[in-house]
Amino acid sequence: MIETPTTASAWRQRVLWLAVPIILSNITVPLVGIVDTAVMGRMASPDYLSATAIAATLFSSIYWVFGFLRMGTSGLVAQSLGASMPQRAQRNALRSLLLAMLFGGLLLLAAPVLFQLGMWAMDVSSDVHALAREYFSIRVFSAPATLAMYSIIGTLVGQQRMRSVFVLQLVLNITNVLLTLLFFNLTDWNITGVALATVISEYLAMVVGLALLWSSLNVRKNIEDIPSQGWLWERQKLLEFFKIGSDLFIRTLCLTAAFYWLMMMSTKLGLIVLAVNAVFIQMLHFMAHALDGFSHAAETLAGHAYGKRDRVSLSSAVRAATFWALILALMFTVVYACFGSQIFNLMTTQKPVQNAAQTWLLWIALTPLVGVWSFLLDGIFTGTTHTREMRNGMIISLTIFICASLVLVPLLNNHGLWISYYILMIARAATLGFWYPRLLKI
Repeated sequence: MIETPTTASAWRQRVLWLAVPIILSNITVPLVGIVDTAVMGRMASPDYLSATAIAATLFSSIYWVFGFLRMGTSGLVAQSLGASMPQRAQRNALRSLLLAMLFGGLLLLAAPVLFQLGMWAMDVSSDVHALAREYFSIRVFSAPATLAMYSIIGTLVGQQRMRSVFVLQLVLNITNVLLTLLFFNLTDWNITGVALATVISEYLAMVVGLALLWSSLNVRKNIEDIPSQGWLWERQKLLEFFKIGSDLFIRTLCLTAAFYWLMMMSTKLGLIVLAVNAVFIQMLHFMAHALDGFSHAAETLAGHAYGKRDRVSLSSAVRAATFWALILALMFTVVYACFGSQIFNLMTTQKPVQNAAQTWLLWIALTPLVGVWSFLLDGIFTGTTHTREMRNGMIISLTIFICASLVLVPLLNNHGLWISYYILMIARAATLGFWYPRLLKI
């Protein structure tokens, strides 16, 4: 039984207790991309860095579309536990896990078509295209494990087992980093080694994740009950899952499209701008993953309170998460403003790229304070499974972002692209903030 805090101080302690393991685990996620970028940034040609950035963006675009497997699962599990229905929580988790494996297999079959579609709008040289294909053709084999990890992490977040998430992410990302460095230093596999390191680490992490969940999901008993009750494919529960999933699918598809559009517009501004923005995106992801610790804390606490129909607890959780998230966002802004150049230069040794980056570093420094609101609201709406609002808000925000970039990029080049990205973040926060009062009607 999870106890509910009763004071503002206790709520802040609970949020911090939940968020710190997630922050520590989440900052290891972009470390993989940072190491990949640093390794490819030390190759003789910027083609390797650009190809890795493009291929990684394609995978992010594909996998993020299935983000509902994590977000939908955490909300359903948290609400079930808040309503004191542990078996329903277990079955929601198992259903999500089996669907994730199914979707992963389908992605393997569709991989050649997905690559062609992803590269269709990319304005790159034949060398960059060939390197991106090489990376993609290997890394795609991790699809079943990657999607299974979404369900596993969603379940752990819903159970408020943040330390287990930390262990799991540590296994995944440290293994990936170590293998990438090993393959780079001891072999001549280059971009192939970077992709292979990801595949191996994803499957290892999936096995560890299943081991962490096995007892809490009562797997043997629930699986034995499938023939007699057919709960796994129960129509009502599947419809509930896919309703939430379809909203989150569209929302994530739009968010993915925004990052894809950001990368596509970067290719049209030249190879140097593309390389600069590739590094900037890694810095952005590092910040976003850290702030997501408080988003995840708000998600599970809001879901638990919503399952109990406890409006006071919901509001208290939101206030406590906002308090800590703003402090961390301010810290990131100070660090990026003071040391942004040094951080950037650690990730590439190419002087033309380093020199060009100085022009646009301020945009990355201010991103935490602008983006923190949309990150927090995403977590709150996910935990309460108010996914329709998330879908509609993201559709509106993406439309505004694309329109803004079509106007501003021709006028201001890369400055215009980053201004457009700011407009995207503000629109996301404004739309969800407008609908937030609906969550309190419980």
